Amino acid sequence: MAEPKSRFELTLSFIQVMAIVGGVVVSLVNINATRVRELEARALESDKAFVELRRKVYLDAVQQAAILANQGDYSQSELDTARRRFRALYVAELTMVEDRGVEAEMVNLAGAVDPSLARLTPEQRAAYNLAKALKPGYISPRVSQP
Repeated sequence: MAEPKSRFELTLSFIQVMAIVGGVVVSLVNINATRVRELEARALESDKAFVELRRKVYLDAVQQAAILANQGDYSQSELDTARRRFRALYVAELTMVEDRGVEAEMVNLAGAVDPSLARLTPEQRAAYNLAKALKPGYISPRVSQP
């Protein structure tokens, strides 16, 4: 018959079991943390294209706004080109990526530099509405929309 284990041996066995359980728990926590980091990295990568497009369109809008706001410094041809580009941005492209603050300021700028820019034809209104309708499907939920 086997001799009963001493208190020391029981304590040592308990410590060994707890060490194994602790190792498993730490491993699981590390695996989960790694998965979370990988998901965050993928999310950032998927948002990169949208953020880059937004940056590009915002820069274009600012360039056209600068021309329209300083009309005395540009030829009529440059002003006409800036008005056409501003309207194209206003009607569709910018609508796809802008946040509410930018939208309001585009309306304010149009009203200040050339109120006719803010008046849309039925075709332009339809393009604007289409861009608005497409926007939710285009924007990642992780990109802020204040």
